[in-house]
Amino acid sequence: MNCPATETDLSAEEAHAIVEPYFIAVREQFLEAGLDRLQRLHLRPSWDMHDSPRHFAGCRDDGSEILVAPELAELSVETVCAILAHECGHAADFCYPGEFILRGRRLERYGDDERESKHWRHILRGWKQRDDDAVELTADAIAETVLGIAIGYRGPCLLQSFSGPRRPLGLR
Repeated sequence: MNCPATETDLSAEEAHAIVEPYFIAVREQFLEAGLDRLQRLHLRPSWDMHDSPRHFAGCRDDGSEILVAPELAELSVETVCAILAHECGHAADFCYPGEFILRGRRLERYGDDERESKHWRHILRGWKQRDDDAVELTADAIAETVLGIAIGYRGPCLLQSFSGPRRPLGLR
């Protein structure tokens, strides 16, 4: 992968001020979709996030926080919003463990009835044992369901976008 270097002269606070309105707008879409547990989700800049040319953000596995590299503020608005949508997809997946299951490219959501069933332990065990590709594709599918637009990957670094092909398997 031939990714160009992304650097910024912005401070973490300046980058946060640029990215936060996009985060609020994207999170609002998830809240309007009924994913109320994302109300506690917040954004925090972190210089440690940009540890590779294609890594600009990440979500804590309890769904409470999205960490963003200040360099994210230097990307296009479309890319910033697509990355944030993908990370909000992770937050939803983590805040609602086992409720979102990917079957091929189709997302299924299990609700309260299934959690009361005898099969819930089996469903939750399968959710916990997913591989990295399944976790990443599920985040994209949740974002697509919420926003009504697919998350694609394009450019030399294969960053999230609202156009382009689906996430290739094995992308890290």
